[in-house]
Amino acid sequence: MNRFLLFGIIITACQLPLANCFAQEAELKRERFFTGSGLYGFMNGGADQFLEYGVEKLTARDIVYKGEEYSVEIYEMPSPEDAFGIYSLHTFRCQRADTLGCIDCLSPYQLQAVSENMYVSVVFPSGANKAKEGADEVLRMYVSMEGTPPPTIPDCFKQEKPYSGKLKYLKGPLSVSTVNVALSQLVKDISYGGIWFVSEKPSKNYKAYIYVSDNQEIERIKGKISPGDIIDIGTNYIYITGKEKESSEENFGTFGF
Repeated sequence: MNRFLLFGIIITACQLPLANCFAQEAELKRERFFTGSGLYGFMNGGADQFLEYGVEKLTARDIVYKGEEYSVEIYEMPSPEDAFGIYSLHTFRCQRADTLGCIDCLSPYQLQAVSENMYVSVVFPSGANKAKEGADEVLRMYVSMEGTPPPTIPDCFKQEKPYSGKLKYLKGPLSVSTVNVALSQLVKDISYGGIWFVSEKPSKNYKAYIYVSDNQEIERIKGKISPGDIIDIGTNYIYITGKEKESSEENFGTFGF
């Protein structure tokens, strides 16, 4: 792809008048695409987690913008919930959260965001203030900030703002065990569609909103916990509280994930 074609893509992605878009073009150094098991060729050991959320396509671009290098990864997921879910597993200790008109998290060397069914990561190795400022603009090249449908969050968690770094959406055994071992053991043999999760620190308690397939699964969960741990029950969910036994939340790397 030549530089003029990339600029055309940028203008389209901005969804803004030309005058409000970007005066300086990003230089595309490398572009790659991955689908399905092809993710194993891109990341070491992390592909299984993304595949659990049903990732459909990854577009990876290395660009130079205003003299700074950026690595941009765009993960196309089946739904906004899945995009938020994989995002929620990679955001910790945000320096700035949910401030750009979308769900986003800035850490020392990375800006991450969710827009519609996309999870976007922008890594800037220099960590300079100039690179951080440019990261906001780079993100806007690929993400619409207005009018995008947010993930459908249960009403009981809508007050947990900012969502980034706090609220998580778990899709299967890998993501659940990454966040909380006790919850992983609780739902080990349960058929569930997804789990919204919030850890309450410093108490080590957690709250989990578990979508289940039928009432039989609700009864199986009820049989594993005390009645006092049940907050609410509906036709397709059970909302509970529990106690954390172990969490890997603090195991984040240089980029904040």
